[in-house]
Amino acid sequence: MIETFGKTQQNLLYALQAHKLGLTMDALAETLTITRTAVRQHLTALKQQGFIEKGQRLSSGGRPSQFYRLSSKGFDLFPKQYSLFSEFLLKAIVSEKGEEGLSNWLYQLGTQVAQNFKPTTIDESMHRRLIHTVNIMNTLAYDAKIVEALPSQTPDAIEAMNCVYHDLAAHYPQVCQFDLALLASLTESEVLHEKCIQKGDNVCRFCFKKK
Repeated sequence: MIETFGKTQQNLLYALQAHKLGLTMDALAETLTITRTAVRQHLTALKQQGFIEKGQRLSSGGRPSQFYRLSSKGFDLFPKQYSLFSEFLLKAIVSEKGEEGLSNWLYQLGTQVAQNFKPTTIDESMHRRLIHTVNIMNTLAYDAKIVEALPSQTPDAIEAMNCVYHDLAAHYPQVCQFDLALLASLTESEVLHEKCIQKGDNVCRFCFKKK
């Protein structure tokens, strides 16, 4: 969050947010009423952290000038309302399609999203499919791991420590259908949602059965 930065760096970041194409060092010094040396020090620190990047474009005199602008990581420092937008979206779907329609829509969405992560060839080994699935889940911030089954049990399970849409699921538990479809498609298995964080469990636990 931008509040974790010092006041001068906050002002610098806000200045670059207001000028999406970037500002020169001289323009930043004038805007912030500090020296070019101070601006350079702050730019160097922020660039090392990946929050800003350099760019060039022609000045009014036709000569290329060095500009500094926010990187994607820098833009992410500013408040976002993705969860609020998602809640409005799901509310609209419920209004149009009903509760069951929302569940079906989310399941279809999970299936479609899985196609972006499927390997070109499906591994016959269920355990390897689970490894691939866990890697995808962790890319999406689920904090997931494989829980190996005992010899008398089959197959292994996946546990996720993080519900990536916790607040949204509190109002729309149907979002779990997205997870079930995603995992079913990635593993080509039937999925049982054995434990659920939204229902008071410490983890979300998914068990698998071959189709």
